[in-house]
Amino acid sequence: MSSLPLPTAIFTPSGETALVAAVCDVAERSFFAYAEPCDAGRFAELCEGTERWYSAGIEFDEGDWKGTLRCLVPDDAALAMFDAFSGRGFDDPAPAPELVSDLMCELANMVCGAWLTRAASHQTFSLRPMPVAMSAACAPVKGETWITVAVNDRPFAVAVRAEAGDGHGGQDVGSGGGCAPGRDESGFRSEM
Repeated sequence: MSSLPLPTAIFTPSGETALVAAVCDVAERSFFAYAEPCDAGRFAELCEGTERWYSAGIEFDEGDWKGTLRCLVPDDAALAMFDAFSGRGFDDPAPAPELVSDLMCELANMVCGAWLTRAASHQTFSLRPMPVAMSAACAPVKGETWITVAVNDRPFAVAVRAEAGDGHGGQDVGSGGGCAPGRDESGFRSEM
């Protein structure tokens, strides 16, 4: 059995469209939530007053291609997603924090799998969860590009970093170079 090389098209405007579609699909099908892309201004408005963020990530690997995908979700939105996913009622006790963290990890896994299926459907990837972290800020880290969406009118970001190894010329396909500030050549927002 042979494997086709991973297309760099994963990071084209159609790759961004595939990532947005993956987030919207997962939100709607698994969390009964409405999701839509939002620009930087709207995202900033939605972020106002948000003090705690879940950062749940997945490492993906296909031979020489490696990367990460992180979902950044405010804690109140994560709890609402937990309720929708589990059927927890308003009168039920609050879930243990580790259960919400586990669900955020599963959310990242679902988004990553749905995105890679759309963007690189001829590839087989190994997916591994990363530790879930809490943060006071929502921002990409060095080498990541990101998209912003609104899920039930709450901010939701997805940050991606991907690198091609020796078999693909050692190029970094997850960070921009020489493009307008704040965007890389794919149209993803790059590290600020």
